[in-house]
Amino acid sequence: MADFKHRIGSLQLEIALASTAPWTVLFGPSGSGKSTVLRVIAGLVRPSQGRVVAGRRVLMDTEAGVFVEAHRRGVRWAGQTAMLFPRMTVRENLEFGLADAERVRGAIAHFELEGLAEKRPGELSGGERQRVGVVRAAVGEAELLLLDEPFTGLDAGRREELIGRLREWIGGTPVVSVTHDVGEAFLLGAEVVRIGEGRVVAQGAVEVVLGEERERLRTVLRQ
Repeated sequence: MADFKHRIGSLQLEIALASTAPWTVLFGPSGSGKSTVLRVIAGLVRPSQGRVVAGRRVLMDTEAGVFVEAHRRGVRWAGQTAMLFPRMTVRENLEFGLADAERVRGAIAHFELEGLAEKRPGELSGGERQRVGVVRAAVGEAELLLLDEPFTGLDAGRREELIGRLREWIGGTPVVSVTHDVGEAFLLGAEVVRIGEGRVVAQGAVEVVLGEERERLRTVLRQ
């Protein structure tokens, strides 16, 4: 649950949302505040007013003076750009900060990264770096996984395969992801929170919230 107010330049964010689904998608145009919502949940942005709760754990409550630092929140993150250590191999990037080498080996096998494991980020294509960035976020144990458009740039087949493998890997770990891609939202089949101009304008099943949007796109493609 997130309920907060925060100003970014000329945009006043007033967000109130409660996620009840395993996977929640924040949908909206660029500049609507989606990424900032993730950053507030992660503890990377401290809003002027509000409250954030993950499960039964209060992560932030400005009225009560509670603010759990980002590295103590049990939240992992993957963004639009894979933040990998350039001098480390893929395997070393996945192992960084983890004590469980067996889990890393399992992730490399599950996501079929064997051919990339000993390469450094500079030797990977953009799509390969994105895949590794997602796996790096998912490999560690987490209470919540935040994804800020990490599938951007992947072709449809790669994106669908990665999402499928990710679902299998994380099990019941809740996910909140950001997209402005209608097709991706339907592929995820998630609960959708639609954000416009810094506010939640709709929330519900993807078929309800984005049904008209999909039909408009289909009409355009048929013309």
